Amino acid sequence: MHPPQENLPPAPSRFRRWWPRVIGLLVVAFLVIQLIPVEAMENPESQTPLNEPPEVVAILKRSCYDCHSNEVRWPWYSRIAPASWLVAQDVVEGRESLNFSEWPEDPDDQAFSREQVWDSIESGEMPLWFYLPLHPEARLSDEDKALLQKWSETEVEEDEEEEDEEAASTDGGAAPAAPTSP
Repeated sequence: MHPPQENLPPAPSRFRRWWPRVIGLLVVAFLVIQLIPVEAMENPESQTPLNEPPEVVAILKRSCYDCHSNEVRWPWYSRIAPASWLVAQDVVEGRESLNFSEWPEDPDDQAFSREQVWDSIESGEMPLWFYLPLHPEARLSDEDKALLQKWSETEVEEDEEEEDEEAASTDGGAAPAAPTSP
C-alpha cells in the first residue's frame, strides 16, 4: 500500500498551458498587420488656401485642420495599425466633407462652407468627441465659438471687377455722369 501524497502541486490548468501560445499568436498578428500599408497617409499640395481673417484661421488650424485639410499633422499613433487605419479613414472622410486646403473661390460656395462649419460646431458634431482626449488643444472655447459664428455669418466681398460689371449691367451700360462745374 502507498502512503497518501498530500503535498503534490495541483495539475496545471488549461489556461496556464495555453496562454503563452495565445499571447504569442497575438504578438505575431500585431506584427503582421504593421506590414499592411495605409495609402491615405499623405498630404497633397493645397490647391486654394484659406484666405480668411488670421484669428479665424488660427482657430481652424488648431481645431479642424488635422482632418479637414491637406496640412494634417500625423501623430505617432497614426503609424501603428490598427490605429493607422482608423486615423486615415477619419482624415479621408473629413477631407471629403470639407477641405480647408481646397477652399471654394465662388462667394456663394464660400458662404455655404462657412455655414457648414458653424452648423457642425453648433450642433456639437465637431470637433469629434473621441478626437478631443488626445488633442485637448482642439477644444473650442466660448470665445472661439463666438468668433466662428460671426465669421460664418459674414458676407463674402466680391472682387471690384465683378462689382463694376454688376453696376454697369444694372445701369444699362451707361457711363457715369460727369461732374458739372459751376
